[in-house]
Amino acid sequence: MNTKNFTIYCISSLLLLLFVTVIINRIIDPFWYYRDISINGFNAVKTEYHGYEGQIKPVILRETRPEVVIFSNSYFEIGLNPEHPGLTDKGKFRSYNFGIAGADWVKVYCNVDFAIKHTTLRTVVIGINPLQLPLPDCSTKMEPIGTIEQKTLLFSFDALRASINTLRHQDRPPTHTLNGMSYFHRNNNAQIEQVFKFYLRRQLNFAAKEPCKSPVATEIPAWSYPIDHQDVEGLKHLLILLVNHNVNVKLVVYPNHAMWMELLMGCGDILGRWRSLYDIAKLVEQVNTMHSLVELWDFQGTSDILTERIRNNEVKYWQDIGHFNYEMGDVMLDVIFNGKKLKSIHSNDDFGVLLTPTSVVDRFYNYFINRKDFIARNPWFLEDFNMFTR
Repeated sequence: MNTKNFTIYCISSLLLLLFVTVIINRIIDPFWYYRDISINGFNAVKTEYHGYEGQIKPVILRETRPEVVIFSNSYFEIGLNPEHPGLTDKGKFRSYNFGIAGADWVKVYCNVDFAIKHTTLRTVVIGINPLQLPLPDCSTKMEPIGTIEQKTLLFSFDALRASINTLRHQDRPPTHTLNGMSYFHRNNNAQIEQVFKFYLRRQLNFAAKEPCKSPVATEIPAWSYPIDHQDVEGLKHLLILLVNHNVNVKLVVYPNHAMWMELLMGCGDILGRWRSLYDIAKLVEQVNTMHSLVELWDFQGTSDILTERIRNNEVKYWQDIGHFNYEMGDVMLDVIFNGKKLKSIHSNDDFGVLLTPTSVVDRFYNYFINRKDFIARNPWFLEDFNMFTR
């Protein structure tokens, strides 16, 4: 074979390889971008999607332009179903779960900012922690959002490898729904006690530098207004931006299992949680003087869902101390959007409270009063807590 023929052969082989790569990546669609070919046992389960969700979710949002979007870390990515009828007004509006595993406040803020620019939002649910919520610079604090290109999806060998792995692993359970909700380790009841022990004991190790006191079940501390206020400038800027676009905003504080809160009684700043909520509630009240479009919701307490006993093959609502199943998320969305109330059987504590500066103070006292009453009625709770943490 002479040089000319060899060169033609090499170029032809390369072009053929690229063509085959494009065809495979387009049909398999490992990152769920095209969404037009789904065959059970072939490519329906997108096993590689979870590793690329931070890059692909913004692109999907920009292309599908949903009107209702959930922004959060993995807590709401796993726990809130974007197809809930209250969220979508019984299917009237397109929805998407833009939760990203491991997303901090900066990531959540910048994702909301991106969505404002690329879709016409009607309603947003934003998960927050009652911590510092400063104003970030999205151009420097993180990689650009939504910049993945068609050539990456079709021509890259990373995509080809993802396509091959997708074909090979169709027997695995799905990691996400089409609208962005994650299954994580759902129904992993066989190991859930070990998971709770791991997270609670890990937090105890983190707190080892500070002495942990034993929580007192009968203790009801006095409220004191915050002296050192949280930096909520980022949240303020974001809320004003959303309100100016006439977007309904549901701020929802990430809930945790009651055993996690019990640990914070002795090894964390449990009182600081409500002082931070007070700062956030004051901000919401200030923003709502212009347009009453923002609500602040807190679901923490001692209601049946939050105190669900962790036992193998019996756990319905929880995956670990912070990740919850969409059965719990459905109840939360029913409270927020449909006004339904869930009365507790084992506690006087209702599930879900709309917070204002005044109700934060009331919620503070009610939390400790209800906790005292719940522990008196349910001695198993502290027994389980001690078993998981010692």
